[in-house]
Amino acid sequence: MSLRATLRRGLDRAERGLDPLFGPDWNPLANLGPLGWFLFWIVAATGVYLFIFFDTGVVDAYASVEWLSNDHWFHAGVARSLHRYASDLMVVVMLLHLAREFVYDRYRGKRWFSWVTGVPIVWFVYMSGITGYWLVWDQLAQYVAQTSTELLDALPIFAEPIARNFLTPESLSSRFFTLLVFLHIAIPLILLLAMWIHIQRISLAR
Repeated sequence: MSLRATLRRGLDRAERGLDPLFGPDWNPLANLGPLGWFLFWIVAATGVYLFIFFDTGVVDAYASVEWLSNDHWFHAGVARSLHRYASDLMVVVMLLHLAREFVYDRYRGKRWFSWVTGVPIVWFVYMSGITGYWLVWDQLAQYVAQTSTELLDALPIFAEPIARNFLTPESLSSRFFTLLVFLHIAIPLILLLAMWIHIQRISLAR
């Protein structure tokens, strides 16, 4: 038995196991696409709300996150938690959706358009997530920044290594965080357009 057939049997069993809990129409494994859209709007709405309180800057970025999480946890902190965990769940749902469509052989023939327009969405989500991690600028954000730029340094693109720009706060400026905010808004807008294109050839129920 091939790997794809084994995975398909596993998905079938998991879907049947969830049917008694949710019903066939509301089974999350059968509605990964709509679930991804739902999570996107949660992330977008909470992101707009958080933007009202967020300050850009090497020191101000982390300070504003502390203010959101501790001083005003009852509204801004809850919004940040929703933004964070809905983003994580969206990544999981997206990867499950990608794997499910591949396992069920839904990437060629009449479905080629959805597959070709869907795969780039993975990269838009990744770039949006990376810029979001960087905005917080805690130890994890610095690690992600250094790791990501070290991968870029391996390519013959830049004359000098750029990873060292993230080693100390003195190496950065507030303009960098202003750029991050711009990217963290622009990339999801491009992602929204890509998602809209992705569903253009999906048949609607009548």
